[in-house]
Parts: sequence; C-alpha cells; structure tokens
Amino acid sequence: MIYSKLPPVDKEKTLEFSHFPSRFHAAVFRLWETVGAERIASALSVPTELILKTASDMGLPPQRYTEKWSERGYITTIRNAWFLLPYEQLLPLLGWTEEQLATALKEDDFLDVKLGRYKPYCEPVVPEVPDADGQARLARIKETVQTHFGGLFEGAEPFVFFDGAGERITAAPSANGLRMIYSYCGLYASVLERDISLSYPDELLAMYREAGVNAVWLPVVLYQMVPFYFDRSYSVGWQDRQARLRELIARAGKYGIKVYLYLNEPRCMPPDFFDKHPDLKGKSGKSGSALCSSDPRTAEYLRYAVRELCKASPGLGGFFTITCSENLTHCKSHKGGEPCPRCEKIPIAKLVADVITAISEESRAVDPAIRTIAWTWAWDDYMTKEEIADCIDRLPPEVIVQCNSEAHKPFTIGGVSGKVSDYSMSIPGPAELAKCIWDHARARGHEVSAKVQVNVTWECSTVPFLPVFDLIREHMMGLRETGVEHLMLSWTLGGYPAINLKVASDCLCDPSEERYHALLAEEFGEHAPAVARAARLFSDAFRQFPFHIKTLYHGPQNAGPSNLLYLTPTGLDSTMTCYAHDDLERWRSIYPADVFEEQLRLLSEGWKQGLDALSDMPDCPFRQAAWGGYALFRSSYLQTRFIRLRESGNKEELRAILAEEKEMALLMYDLMQKSPLFGYEAANHYYFNKAMLAEKVLNCEHLAECL
Repeated sequence: MIYSKLPPVDKEKTLEFSHFPSRFHAAVFRLWETVGAERIASALSVPTELILKTASDMGLPPQRYTEKWSERGYITTIRNAWFLLPYEQLLPLLGWTEEQLATALKEDDFLDVKLGRYKPYCEPVVPEVPDADGQARLARIKETVQTHFGGLFEGAEPFVFFDGAGERITAAPSANGLRMIYSYCGLYASVLERDISLSYPDELLAMYREAGVNAVWLPVVLYQMVPFYFDRSYSVGWQDRQARLRELIARAGKYGIKVYLYLNEPRCMPPDFFDKHPDLKGKSGKSGSALCSSDPRTAEYLRYAVRELCKASPGLGGFFTITCSENLTHCKSHKGGEPCPRCEKIPIAKLVADVITAISEESRAVDPAIRTIAWTWAWDDYMTKEEIADCIDRLPPEVIVQCNSEAHKPFTIGGVSGKVSDYSMSIPGPAELAKCIWDHARARGHEVSAKVQVNVTWECSTVPFLPVFDLIREHMMGLRETGVEHLMLSWTLGGYPAINLKVASDCLCDPSEERYHALLAEEFGEHAPAVARAARLFSDAFRQFPFHIKTLYHGPQNAGPSNLLYLTPTGLDSTMTCYAHDDLERWRSIYPADVFEEQLRLLSEGWKQGLDALSDMPDCPFRQAAWGGYALFRSSYLQTRFIRLRESGNKEELRAILAEEKEMALLMYDLMQKSPLFGYEAANHYYFNKAMLAEKVLNCEHLAECL
C-alpha cells in the first residue's frame, strides 16, 4: 500500500537486531514497556497468548502503565518501532490513521526531520521459531533480564514527575521582567488537544512560582485556534482548543503565571489547499507553499485570527514569534527555491516586520497588556546587520526584542575554533551580536529579552538539570551587565523546576559570592560546601565539551548508554535529536576524530572528580542529576572510542569498552528506577525508556560473545 502523506520508504535503510533470536522477539521486547500485549498482537496479526509467551520466554515481567505511554509517550513508541515495523503494522500499533501520523510528524516539533525524513524498509514482522542457536540466545536473554531487569515495572512510574518527592526550592525573589519557560511535561503539538493538567499540573505551576518563573509558553497554529475562513475543515475542534487555553490561563493565573503563545505564521499550506486558492500561493517548499503575506487577504487573515484569538482568551500574556528558518511562513522565511514574484523585490526586513506588527497591533487593540516578543532567531542567517536594524526600526516600540544570548560567541576547544549558534551552557553568553542588537533595540525604545538555557541543552538533554552552577552564574552576571530585562529560560528542553532556575534568578538580581553561598546553604545545609566544590568541578569539566551545533543535534550525548553499538558500520546517518546510530562523522562535526574523543574523555573524567566530591552526600536529586550527566558523557566517550577501535582487531580493549558501557546502561537504569525524570524531554517524550537500556545490556553482551 502507498502512504502518500507519510515519509517515503527507503529500501537502502535497514537495521539488524542480531542480539535477538528474531525480529519478532525484537519487536516484542522493544514494545513491551510502552504498548499493551493485545495491541501488539493485533498489529502483528498474532494471538495475544503468543505475545505473552514470547515476553515470558525473554524473562520480561508483567506489563504496567502502558496506557500512559499511548497518551503521553507515543513518540517513544514510534522511535522504537520505526526500524522494525512497516507502516501496515505501525499504524495499527499506534491505533492511528495515516492522517494522524502525518499530522504528528509535521507538528510535533519536526518529528519527521528527527526520524530522518524517510521510513526505513521493514519486512512485516512475523513469528519465527528459533533454531538451536536462537534458543541458546533466548536463554541468555532471559537470564540477563531476570538478573538485572526483573523489576522493570517496580521502580519509578513513568510520567509521574511531580508527586511531592522531588526537589523543592525556596521562593525566588520577584522578577522585574519576564521569566518564561516551557512546561517540563508539555505535550507540544497536542497540549490543547488533551486534558490541560497533563501538561500543566498544579504542582508544577506551584514549583515554577517558587523558582521565580512568571510565564509559560506553548505553540499554537492559528487555523487550529480560530475558524480558518479560507477552509474551515482545517479548524475542526477550534472551540475545544480555545476552551482549554482559557482553562490554562486561569489555572496558571492562580500562581501569578502568564501564558504566552508561540506563533510561526502565517503557516504554509499543503498543495491541495491551493487547488482551490491558487492566487494565495507564495513560495513553495518541502512541506507545502506559503500563504503569501503580500496578498492583502493573507495579511487580513493574520490580523483577524490574532484578534479573534485574543478576544477568546482574556488574560492572555502575549505572543512570541519566530519569523525565519522554522516552518515556511512568509515568502522569504526559507532560503532557496523559486522566489515569489509578489515578494521578490520586497525587503525581507519589511516582510518580517509586517508579520510581527500585525500580531502586536491586533493583540493590543483587544488588550493593551498583551505583549509581543520578536525573537531574532536565525535573522543573522537571512539578514545583514543593516537589515536587522531596519527590521527593528519598523516594529512598534511596544514589541520586546529577543536574542539568543550566546549566538556567534567565538570559542576554541581542543585547538579547534568556531562560533556558538544556540543551546550552549558550556560556553556562556552573552555574545557581541546579541549586545549589538539589544543596544539598537533599546535606542529605538524597545525592551529586550535574552533566550537562554539554564537547566539543560542539547549538549545533554535527558537529565532534569546539569549542576554547572558556575557556568550559569557567569552567564547571568554577563546579562546583568547588559541590563537585559526579560529571560526566556528554555526551548522545549530544560523546563524542570530545578535549583538551576533559582541560581539564575538570584545571580541576575545579586551576583555576589555571599548571596550564592547563602543560597547553597539554604538548599543543601551542611552539604553546601561539597555542592559548591562539585559544581565548580562539573563546570570546569563541561567547558571541555566539543561544542558545535551539529554535534548537539547528531551526537550520542542525549541517547547516552541507550544507543546501540555495532561491530560493523551501519551506514546510517544520525538524525536531529533522535537517532545517533554509529555516525561518528556527524557526531564530531568540526573536530578531528581523535580530538573529539579526547574532549569527551576529559569531560567525563573531569565530571567524575565532581562526583568524588559528593562521596559523603546522601542520595538526593542533585546527586542523581550529577550521576546522570556522568552516564551520558562517559557513554559518549566510550561509544566514540569503540567506533574508532572496532576495525583495529584489538578485541581485549573492545571487550573492556563493552563491559564499561554495560555499566553505564545499568547506572542509568538505576537512576530511572529512582526517578521518572531521567530519559525524558518534552518534545521527544522519553528519549530512552528502561527497556531500551535493557536492550543495550543485551547488545553489549552479544557483541562481547561475538568478539
């Protein structure tokens, strides 16, 4: 069957699962934690009893919590099944139509890109009776699972993030400006499709208030929020979404928190839309064509939609915009391709400013308290400094101008030089580009905001926070000197209400050593001196991270010990924040392979020194987060070393690496048993689940046998 709305199948892209007796066993193992046995059986067209027996043969314990995964962790299931099941089995496994999967791939923060923009070729999974070797492997799998993972469902329950057992921090001082964050458990594209409490539980909002957060943000698509008067079929359910938004505004308001909406508009439309509206068509791209914003009808639609949404959402805090490089919106928001004849001679600064101005003017006409933030994300890739200044000059003075704080900051790491683009905690901002833009904006009467990350970045996103307090303090003190009023504290990652938020807020208000050590004493009591020393060592070690945006997106540091190893190259490309595979060429980006490996060694060994400083500290969220960071960084080094050595014939060292990598998988599993915060990131759901770590142990044991 042809699935025209889904990524094309690539017959050259396949993956072996030789650590299982068959692909059927691999499918049952991979899906056991997240999908109920009956649904697995239905998708694979086999009796449920066979699924239960196969799981038992591998030592897997009885299932629990699978209903949570279908509601809040479907991306994890897609990720685990993508290289195993064809669409004919994947869709019934999810219980989705082709249209539902296509929508998730487009709107769930570029999930299609994360999966590679293709579907690996997969033969239908069918039951296979293992031969004698397969039976022996099955027995070894069962022994390993029962030895290490018999309590798979007995530890911390997934998605129960705020049950009162986590870290609570003392109230932060009131901020003069915005302190905006993305919900740690926000469902991104489906926040307003489901019960609001899933993404914004009261306990989380209370913890945000204590941490000094006064605003939360979520993405919306305008034609899903108000009737799309070009074609109302795209707006089905808009009344329910508006009602849930009002509920969120009221819920957050009880804690003094405002709600901001991320707009990436006017959103491009698929080809069949323009069959009825050919004269609205602007520039075309991979995902459709722009609604040309130079057409008066598009401009009026944008104003109408913002106006109606604001009327329906009393108490709304405001909007922020991305106007270049993300989804195709105005006709110069993407590079390349045939230009739009209507927009070809219009300056990009005007196209961008027109969109932002429309949002600001229409929202303020409804409620003057509503704020609009113009995020300059990627403007420097699309506009010269003069064009950026021209764009700011065209904006209403009420618009807040926001920059990535550390963008374009130069660095030299391991003798390799480059510039930061975004998502850096290891190289603190602010950079000169941001300072220049903020200075110009202030001169034109604008307030300014810094986009930062203070909990985690794509440098390491699958722990709740990285305890690198010295780096956070350095960044905040730099921002304090610039006079920045507002902070956007995270993208989709980094939303946990951790101690890092308090460190950032305190340092922006009072950067003194006295206040910092007083804060640590308030939070950690007698262990504060050890925490201060460990945080300094963690910060020094983290400066060794081989930073590059391609490494952040494609490297192994987010998957850590869940990423499988192979004795022969897979030939598969790593993908953005999803599959690292064994693609060392992309991992290392600008670094020679030996330098990349050495930097990861220095990072992991330096991080271990910080852990040694905590040897007398009892188990707690701070200590767990620190160990989680070590597992991810050490595993990244081990995987890099393994790939560089695997063709050398040095079996002894390869076996030693496999043994330590197995230890890292068991370490991360132990942390996940203690806390549901490990492995989770809002836009990827659980980047890895417990069963993935169990599979990695099987993978390491199998490769050791092969050697």
